[in-house]
Amino acid sequence: MKEILILTKASLIHQFNLHILHPRSLKRKKDAFRILMYLLVIIALIPSYWLYIKFVRQVGFSLMMINQELYFTALAHYSATLIIFLFGLLHILSTYYFSRDTDMLIPLPIKGRHIVLSKFFTLLIYEYLILGIFLFPILIINQSFVGGGVIYLLKSVIIFLLTPIVPLSLGSFLIVLIMRFTNIKGKKDLVRVITMFAFLIVVLGVQIILQRSMIQIPPGQELEFMGELFKNNRALIDMMGRVFPMSKWVAISLSNNNLDAAIHLLSITVVNFFVFIVMIVFVEKFYLGGLIGSNESASSKRKITRNELNKLTDNEGAHFFAVFKVDWITLIKTPVYLFNCVSIALILPIIFIVMPSLSGSSEEMDFVINLYNLNKTEFYLGLAGAYMLFAAMNPTAPSSFSREGASFWITRAIPVRERDHILGKSIAPLILQTITIVIFSFGIQFYIPTQPLAIVSSSILGLISAIPIVLIGLLIDISRPYLTWDNPQRAVKQNMNVLISMGLCGLITAGIGWLTYAMLIENFSVLLIVLLDLILIFILSMVVYRMSIAKLRAMLLPTE
Repeated sequence: MKEILILTKASLIHQFNLHILHPRSLKRKKDAFRILMYLLVIIALIPSYWLYIKFVRQVGFSLMMINQELYFTALAHYSATLIIFLFGLLHILSTYYFSRDTDMLIPLPIKGRHIVLSKFFTLLIYEYLILGIFLFPILIINQSFVGGGVIYLLKSVIIFLLTPIVPLSLGSFLIVLIMRFTNIKGKKDLVRVITMFAFLIVVLGVQIILQRSMIQIPPGQELEFMGELFKNNRALIDMMGRVFPMSKWVAISLSNNNLDAAIHLLSITVVNFFVFIVMIVFVEKFYLGGLIGSNESASSKRKITRNELNKLTDNEGAHFFAVFKVDWITLIKTPVYLFNCVSIALILPIIFIVMPSLSGSSEEMDFVINLYNLNKTEFYLGLAGAYMLFAAMNPTAPSSFSREGASFWITRAIPVRERDHILGKSIAPLILQTITIVIFSFGIQFYIPTQPLAIVSSSILGLISAIPIVLIGLLIDISRPYLTWDNPQRAVKQNMNVLISMGLCGLITAGIGWLTYAMLIENFSVLLIVLLDLILIFILSMVVYRMSIAKLRAMLLPTE
């Protein structure tokens, strides 16, 4: 047990950069500035968090008005479990297989079970911190509905501590299974990427089917259904219990202090303990088999002639393409980057467009449909603005140089001009932006019969608008690259450059959107509005581009 605690402590220090809290670290301006940035981010998020609490309270009161307050905690537990499972997969993958401390621990005389347990506890503590932000307000608000006093608080603590165990255990089981049986010599990177994407598609598909089957109201029986809700306060949790029984158990265990609640709380504890034990036994057996050789890669080798070598080295115009090729291969072949950067291009349009159409719930699109019906010009210009905002939300550009980590010296040393570095690093984010635009433009056809020429024009304008956004992300990452990470996930998810870029680019997008709206109010012609927007985007792109060139020139080693 002592060994597990020591390993967990060391992992937590690296995971959360706790070493910067040491008094000696606070004397360094860089670490002190990082702490200040974290505090400013927390302060900036307080208004949004207050709005979240108000929203949660309103949802709870709405359910109480229809006699379904038990569904409040059931829905919260179901949502928390699903989010932890889906978003925890990336964290599990990087912690188990791509953390640098793993390579140091394997040769040491440490039991494999202890390594697995320490990594799982690190993930668990991380999820507790994230989960507490969202779940504590719900549990506190729910107490005003059901009462319970001190006993309720004790049960809430137990429920909170148990909530992440099952989704993290299932995620660990699946990640270890995939990594173990795709550890195939030669093409394992490709096999793993295809397998993980296929798995995510299956999970999303199953989730959509379950959501549609969870609450089904037969046509013509809406009034009878509402009457049943007012008569039976367990109507909704019974429907959820058919698909997610543990969420129903949570709602019942927190609803009162009788024997039925105690039995359901005991059932939750037993299930979590059983799943955890099974996961430990399985992961211990298969973990090392997927880890050994997982970072090795094979490549096809071929002798090239002197003429081919001269052609490759003399073609200066291909330098930017070589930079792009290395960047793109790194994104695709590193699963952590693939799912944190590339998958964003797929997930964003799915969340906003494809998911509502597949789940049969299109209420979220009512505002967009009304805007299209009232003013098609505003709709298409707003669509281009949405594409620009999507570019700001993708972390690929503001982590481009940080993802190189300790190998950044290669970028500094190779005889490639600053212009080629910037152009090469810009291509991958723009390709991902194009993918997002194509999927979004296709998905919106489920709701609005858009005109082909107009939707293509919006798409082109949205792609052009992404250019300054990408360049700003590169400039921020050039100015303060995060190169000392020991886990590739930290180069993206724990990189302040990504957050700074999202905030700054979001403000720029809002500013251009406000200017466009102001010109619409003043009855400017559409052609003039688009022309002025393009001129503004061009000026902004050139200014940021020149700043990036100057900043990168100061970092690169001089070449003759």
